[in-house]
Amino acid sequence: MKKVAHLILFFSVSIFIGSCDNEPYEGDLYFPESNENPNIPEDFQNTFHAQLNGQDFNEQHIYTIYTEGEATSDFIAITGSENNYHSIIVYLPSTISPGIYYFDPQSVISVPNLNITYSNLQNLLESGIGDGVIYIDEHDILNHYIKGRFECVVNSQNGSIQNITEGSFEVVYEH
Repeated sequence: MKKVAHLILFFSVSIFIGSCDNEPYEGDLYFPESNENPNIPEDFQNTFHAQLNGQDFNEQHIYTIYTEGEATSDFIAITGSENNYHSIIVYLPSTISPGIYYFDPQSVISVPNLNITYSNLQNLLESGIGDGVIYIDEHDILNHYIKGRFECVVNSQNGSIQNITEGSFEVVYEH
């Protein structure tokens, strides 16, 4: 039964990815501009870096998402995507303060928006939630700016281990 569920998930994701390749995005895109926030330099660009199993994770895209809802469900998601298959996503509560935060797959139950996930769409069983630490160096809620570092170990569903080290991000997110 598990194999059937995994096959259904795999085919659903494959169909979704294949069907969205040539569709134009019609929503608004968010680009931080220095005239919106005097504290953001004119040439500011979001950054995301990590090592995945000792190799540079060469992100090709950086996405930021801010969601609003009940106070416990507000979060910021920062995604570094190496290609169409590999992604590292850092989930943070929207009101997080500078400090050190430890997390593991079990803590997601009590603090759902504080974790890191690794995703491999070529092999969904290689994906999972990490066990590690996030350091928030700066968070300017008013100006939607956050900077931090992270590292974790992801024990994937297929038993493989993904070591994410030297992680860092500095982004402006839409609010």
